Amino acid sequence: MTKTSPIAIERKPRIGIIGTGRMAFALGRAFLEAGHFVAFGSRRPEKKKEFHTSVGIDSKVYGVQAAIDAGEIVVIALPYKEVAGAVREFADSLRNKIVIDISNPFGYQPNNGYSGAEVTASIIGVGARVFAAFKTNFSDTICEPIDSSGNTREVHYAGDDDEAMQIVEELIMGIGFKPINCGGLAQAVALDHMVPLMIRIDTASFSSSRKSSIRFTGP
Repeated sequence: MTKTSPIAIERKPRIGIIGTGRMAFALGRAFLEAGHFVAFGSRRPEKKKEFHTSVGIDSKVYGVQAAIDAGEIVVIALPYKEVAGAVREFADSLRNKIVIDISNPFGYQPNNGYSGAEVTASIIGVGARVFAAFKTNFSDTICEPIDSSGNTREVHYAGDDDEAMQIVEELIMGIGFKPINCGGLAQAVALDHMVPLMIRIDTASFSSSRKSSIRFTGP
């Protein structure tokens, strides 16, 4: 009898999400459905009584440190004004992990020209592998990657780590979106400014649907 080699099954990266708001829940559901292990981090996990109803019975909610430890990719889904403090507290644990900062500065935009994600990377320091992504996406669209015209919605992202870039791209494609590389982390400031514009247009043109998208098209 001829022996056959076992089929290698590539495991999808484990994801830790810091935060339990609308965007955290939407991304968590999408990642779970795509086959990732997802650990949500909350400072008060014992108070998240409706959590599994919102996310799914396979979801896990832990303290922030445990969620970071569980994830090979860590998504920061906190209000921007809370990000710096959280990153400073857990900087050692975030170092050398792929960190996706989805927070939007709005009125807290740094006045030195930096993007919010650059501030996150500077706090983590040497070994930071930070990306800005999912900033130009409403939470209501995360589980609907195909828009009403039948086109695939885009996720615009930026980062400096070439090795991790492919992992981030695959993560985005894995939940049905088209990844759009917007350049290095310094270019993430443009994404920060796109978000208020996106909200303004959605409010004025689509009755605050929270289901509109920004899409770049070729010539």
